[in-house]
Amino acid sequence: MECGGVLMSDERSRTGLPSPIRGGRGPSDGTCGEGPLRTLVPNELRLPLSGWLLRIARGSAGRPALEVHSAAGLLDVSVLSTLSVSPLRGARHSGRAAARWSLAWGQLPPGADLVEVDFRGWRRGVRVQAFTVAEGFWVAETGGRFRTVTCSAGTTRVTTRLARAPRARDGGPDAE
Repeated sequence: MECGGVLMSDERSRTGLPSPIRGGRGPSDGTCGEGPLRTLVPNELRLPLSGWLLRIARGSAGRPALEVHSAAGLLDVSVLSTLSVSPLRGARHSGRAAARWSLAWGQLPPGADLVEVDFRGWRRGVRVQAFTVAEGFWVAETGGRFRTVTCSAGTTRVTTRLARAPRARDGGPDAE
C-alpha cells in the first residue's frame, strides 16, 4: 500500500503514532485508520507536532532525495547514497515555543531496515522507532524538548545535540 508514493509498503508507524495508512497499525495503541502523519500531495508528508514538511524529490542520477522544510524554509536536502552514509542528518527542537517537540532525521545505512532513536533531556528520555520514508530515509518526532539524540541503525550508532529550530520567516507560531 502506498500513500502519495512516499511511504514504505508495510506502513507501520514506528514513532508510536497511528499509521497514516487506512487500515495500518500503530505499534503503541493498536488503532487503525488515518493517523496524524498526513500526506498533502504525492511525495509530501506533514509532521504532526512540528508541522514541518518532508518532500521526496529526485537527486543526481535519478536517486531519491529527502527535502526537509521548516517554517523558515528549506533546511536540508539528502540524496540517497551508499558511500559513507551517516544515519543522522539533522536534529532540532522547538526552542521556547509553547508546543514543545523534538525531531531527528537521516538516511538508512545499507543493510539497516529500522532506526531506533533515543531523545535525552536533563532528567528524562524517550526511545522511539523512526518512521521510514521513501525506503531510504527516516524521521522521528516526539513531544517534549530534548537536548541530545542518539540513533542506532544496524551496527552504526551516532549521537548529537539538538539545535533550536530556525525562526519562521513570517513571525508565525514558531517565531520567538
